[in-house]
Amino acid sequence: MGIKDHFAAFDHDGTLEARIKEIGRLVDGYERELCEIFWKRFAEVSEPVARMPEDLKKEAFESSIGYTREKLNRPHDEEWVKLAQAGAISILEMGIQPRDLYGTLAFANNKILDYLRDKVGDDQGKMQGLSQALIIFTGLEFEIRSDSINAVLRKKQEEARQENTQMFRELIEATVQAATDDSQAAMENTNDASRSVQGMLGKASEVAAAAEQSAIAMREAAQTAAGLIRAIEEARAEVESSADVATRASEQAQEAVRVSEALSEHTVSIESILGLIRDVAGQTNLLALNATIEAARAGDAGRGFAVVAQEVKTLANQTAQATDDIANKIAAIQAATTQTVETNESIRQTVSEVQSSATRIRSAMEHQAQTVTTITAAVDETALAADSMSGTIAAIREDSESVSTDISKVSSGFREVDGHLQKLQTAAGEFVQRFLAG
Repeated sequence: MGIKDHFAAFDHDGTLEARIKEIGRLVDGYERELCEIFWKRFAEVSEPVARMPEDLKKEAFESSIGYTREKLNRPHDEEWVKLAQAGAISILEMGIQPRDLYGTLAFANNKILDYLRDKVGDDQGKMQGLSQALIIFTGLEFEIRSDSINAVLRKKQEEARQENTQMFRELIEATVQAATDDSQAAMENTNDASRSVQGMLGKASEVAAAAEQSAIAMREAAQTAAGLIRAIEEARAEVESSADVATRASEQAQEAVRVSEALSEHTVSIESILGLIRDVAGQTNLLALNATIEAARAGDAGRGFAVVAQEVKTLANQTAQATDDIANKIAAIQAATTQTVETNESIRQTVSEVQSSATRIRSAMEHQAQTVTTITAAVDETALAADSMSGTIAAIREDSESVSTDISKVSSGFREVDGHLQKLQTAAGEFVQRFLAG
């Protein structure tokens, strides 16, 4: 909307431009003082104006002087309109409230009216016309500034709406995408977990079967161990019986040694007796020889005695021979007795060794029996543990099946969530389109 359109709306009698120019002529030279009044008042009512740097405030002050002269001397020119529009935009950029600007402009217009009264004097008709023209022209200026401010605000609002809409779209898309990605990742994780659970179910079945087989094997091992204990007990009893037999054999061998030693002693006694007999036979033979010699000396008178002496000599020889035979027999008996003693002693030592071996075997069997008993107890405990493990694995399998079912439900839930997210994204896009269109 140009300045001509504004004048067409406000200048009802066609005198507005001339009267404004008249005001410009009357206030010529007063513009600087008027602008000083304006900026002083503006700083009092607006904090952003009060905080303006001095160089910027000075630049704005000089610009306002030119603006005042331009709008009062050439009110129908577009130049001052552009300056008014630029000033309105600057006002917004500096954070100054438009009401503070409008109030300060009204305050400056009152100062212009006061100045015009001094210039016009008592011409009330002229003063009334100039006052009415200034008020109408101020309204026209307010409309120009308001249009510019509103246009900037609308543009900013549109930009903000576009930006917010874009942010909303990006946020929704990013959120939906992130949720979708998370849902996909979670679904993949649930699928992996489902596969793992299925694998674990298979392994659990294998372990359960292995545990059952282990329990069976343990029970069989326990039965075998029990049989082994019985066999060891029987073998130990046989060993103890053999040890008793060996003990009795050792005692009998010892007794045989004693008897053989006694027999040897008796043969020694007999040998001494035979020595006496041999001595007696020798003496008898010597006496018979002497008797024979004496009988030969006696002649016929000693012939009978010689025969007797010869017989005695023969008996003595026979006795000596018999004694030697007995001595030989006794020597053989002594040799046999000695060998018997040695053999019995060897038998006794062997029997003793057998006893010692039997004792060691019995101790070893007792130790083996204890060991097998311990093993049997351990096998029993292991079998019980295997049974317990089998039951535990069965419970784990049931829990795993339940977890697998829950995971399948979770996976279905994620698929439903994905569908809802897609619906949300579509609905958000439609909302953005309607919002922008509205």
